[in-house]
Amino acid sequence: MIREGMFLVWRDQIYPANTDGARLLIYTDAPAEGFRQTAPGRYERDVTDEDVNGAYVSTIGTWRGVPVKALYEHGDHIRIEYTGGRADVAESLGMERVDKGVYQIWTTRQELLDLHETALS
Repeated sequence: MIREGMFLVWRDQIYPANTDGARLLIYTDAPAEGFRQTAPGRYERDVTDEDVNGAYVSTIGTWRGVPVKALYEHGDHIRIEYTGGRADVAESLGMERVDKGVYQIWTTRQELLDLHETALS
């Protein structure tokens, strides 16, 4: 599983999370006590800082000798983003520029080395 973003531990479970500036929210895709449905297959719950422990989680690794982070997966393919900071290197590898200084490409899991999660608390 590729995880990228904020995740919080609430009652010994890990949940995707987000904030709208004033509120801290955790999400699940199945009905659960205390969660309200916001869309089909999407449930959210307000929590406080005191209720949770959390981190920003990235799945990182190496692709063709350069550092990347995995953004999400679709079937057998993973969307990756170059994190090495050199546009010339990203371009030489055929990566697509999606924003100023941001380069991404689709690849397969087999092409990624050292794929692992890292958390910033």
